[in-house]
Amino acid sequence: MKTVTRAAIDNFLAAERIAVIGPSRNQKTYSRMLFRELLYNDYDAIPVNPGTEEMDGIQCFKKIGDIRPVPERALIILPEGLTEQAVLDCADAGVRDVWLHRHVAGGVSDTSAISRAEEKGVNLITGYCMFMFLPKAPLFHKFHGGLLKIIGRYPK
Repeated sequence: MKTVTRAAIDNFLAAERIAVIGPSRNQKTYSRMLFRELLYNDYDAIPVNPGTEEMDGIQCFKKIGDIRPVPERALIILPEGLTEQAVLDCADAGVRDVWLHRHVAGGVSDTSAISRAEEKGVNLITGYCMFMFLPKAPLFHKFHGGLLKIIGRYPK
């Protein structure tokens, strides 16, 4: 796996349309909060969840391959056992930039998903919480990024 750079993160976040694969129907979950944070940061966030028709007033898609036009990027916020198929679905749909989300309480370590992404030529960002890099994110997320800088684990 390639080292994640700040340039790769900035490139990912420069997109206007981001498919969000796996936001929960539950308004209070971390995945739903991140989905809403993307909307708040002026992204055209497109929810992908086969269990609902809409999310926050936005049409929800069953799979990324159903979205037209195909989004530039995808954020995957799924349990570890579901990420590999989501990566494959992104590759099949032509999405080449994918962020496998990680947050403080747990995260992505699905080595099979990472291997499949490499096989399919998908550029991955993994190991970091997207909240830290969003311009309008709450201060405590910026603090988390600051801590990573202090301990030398912030992307260069």
